[in-house]
Parts: sequence; C-alpha cells; structure tokens
Amino acid sequence: MWSTRSNAPAGALGSRATAAAASLALAAALATGGCTAAYVTDSTASVFLIVASVNGGAALDSDVREAPSVVVDDTVQVAVANRPKNPNFGNLPQVAMAVVLERYEVSYYRSDGRGVEGVDVPYRISGNFNLTIDVANAGTVDVPVRVVRAQAKLEPPLINLWGESPGELGGSAFIVTTFARITLHGRTVAGQAVEASGTLQINFADFPDEG
Repeated sequence: MWSTRSNAPAGALGSRATAAAASLALAAALATGGCTAAYVTDSTASVFLIVASVNGGAALDSDVREAPSVVVDDTVQVAVANRPKNPNFGNLPQVAMAVVLERYEVSYYRSDGRGVEGVDVPYRISGNFNLTIDVANAGTVDVPVRVVRAQAKLEPPLINLWGESPGELGGSAFIVTTFARITLHGRTVAGQAVEASGTLQINFADFPDEG
C-alpha cells in the first residue's frame, strides 16, 4: 500500500489546511454568485423595467375589416412598472432612476411554428414613445401600444380573411390566431438602457358586425 508523508512542520501543515479551506470558501462564494438573477446581470441599470400585463391579460379579437373600405389600427394598454433593484429603496422619487420610454417593437409568431412575415403573419412594426415612468415599489402605468396597423389588414395574410362582404367569415381560414411579442425600449435619466417584453394573443377574423 502506498502512503504519503510530509516533512513540513506541523505549523506549516496547519497553514496549508487553512489556505485550502479559504480557497474552497472562495470557490463556493463565486459559484453562489453565478446564480444571480438574470435581470440583475443582463443590465447595468439600477432599475428593471417590467411588462406587468398586456390588454389586461385578455386576448384581442382583431376585425380585419369593419366596412367595405374601412380598416383600423388595433391599440391595447400595456401595464408597465419601473422597479428598483435595491431592496432597501424607499418610495421617494429618484430622478436618475426614472425611465424614459423611447420606442417599441411588435413581432408576430404562431403556435404551429409558421412565421413567415407577409405570408403566415403580419410584418413586424415599431413605433416611438415620449413617456417617463418614475421608479416605485408598487403600481403600474398604462401605456397605449399599437399592436396591429391598419395597413397590415390590406396585405397578406390578413386580407385573405376577408369575406365576400364585411362581417362575413371567409377566405382560406375563418380565424387565424397569432401571438404578438411586444418589446419596450428605454433609458433611465442616468442613461442606462432598459427593456421589457410581453405577449398578446390576437385572433384575426372578418368578424360579424354588431347590430
């Protein structure tokens, strides 16, 4: 049987043991640090932007045509929150931590995997904001976002849903369900970039007119 021995003094062995223990402790601390939440590591901002809900959590029924020659935009309310990363933050306003929303993007996809723009789903869109959201520990701000442009209803695939007359289900499919991914972009007053996203289900059809 092989055996090992050391000629180092007992004090040296104790020092080595202590150093080894310290190294293990440091490694454990680094490993634990690697579990930091993504919203902390993905952004250097002192706050994180949250999309709390889109359209109150409800799906949107989008009418692709309301009259023979009338198509309209679809706009929903997006509930947005600006939360501090520091858990000891109070509720006093902090100007540098306020977020100025600058722009948004809306892209579309389907649950069946089909997602070619202009064929399976509408083309993605974008728009600008000019809105400031203060940092707070609670509460949200409703932000109107145009999720479907009227122009999209005059192009495939939405125009394919038109019936022979307004309100008459027709086309290659009566209803097409699409999901919209809404991404908001902004910066804190201090200049730190932030973004947040949410999803909305949209049911497209040439819905029957009411009345």
